[in-house]
Amino acid sequence: MYNKKILFSLLLLFCAISLTNTAFSQNRKIVILKLDDVTAGGTEGVVTSRWQRVADYIENKKLKAGFGIIGFSLAEDNPAYFKWITDRAERGFIEFWNHGYYNRTKGDTIGEFEGTYEQQFKALQLTDSLAKAKLGLQLRVWGPHWSSTNTNTDKALAQFPQIKMTLGSPISPVYYKGYVLPNTLDMEYPVHNPNYDEFLKAYREKSKDLNYFYLQGHPNSWNENQWQNFVKIVEFLESKNVKFVTPSEFLEIIKGK
Repeated sequence: MYNKKILFSLLLLFCAISLTNTAFSQNRKIVILKLDDVTAGGTEGVVTSRWQRVADYIENKKLKAGFGIIGFSLAEDNPAYFKWITDRAERGFIEFWNHGYYNRTKGDTIGEFEGTYEQQFKALQLTDSLAKAKLGLQLRVWGPHWSSTNTNTDKALAQFPQIKMTLGSPISPVYYKGYVLPNTLDMEYPVHNPNYDEFLKAYREKSKDLNYFYLQGHPNSWNENQWQNFVKIVEFLESKNVKFVTPSEFLEIIKGK
């Protein structure tokens, strides 16, 4: 009887793995464009021209992406900025996610998610609550802004069951029960600098072992040359017939929902 229970459990596990794998076409990889640091444009407009450029590119090509909002940008009333976000969220090509709250500067010695539990809980709560109040959006995904993480991050995230997935961190969580998508492939070398040649090298080395991955980028930092490198990366991936998805779409695939 005991052996039958073991065999039955193994069969269930095999079926679960098989169902998950069927979500991924054998020849079609799943890609999330993780684009960080959305804030209002200030004197430049509703958003900066660089953010407008990448948003238009994603939507005109009918791709999918995730844009990380830094929560401080939601604190003051800015109806035009809020509408810019909600219009795009409604169209469905871009999902907005929680990228922390504070406007960190080079003078800050400790990252937002390197501090105490109380500090990290507050940062998560501020962005989460502001997105609900100002945008009417529930941000289901989180990733740290310009910061490492620690055990307090794991504990704080556990208090936000509405955050179903995190991007890159925390590694091996104990308290947080959502899905953590690890960082396995880059397109910026170094950070803020899309580099097609370096990406291509990494892709050729790693892609055979990857059914899915996210690519982190910082569009507001990209000059024209860097932008063209990003476009080349996207066009290369299109030539490989990858499927671009939003973070929540990916979560539905991986969880088999």
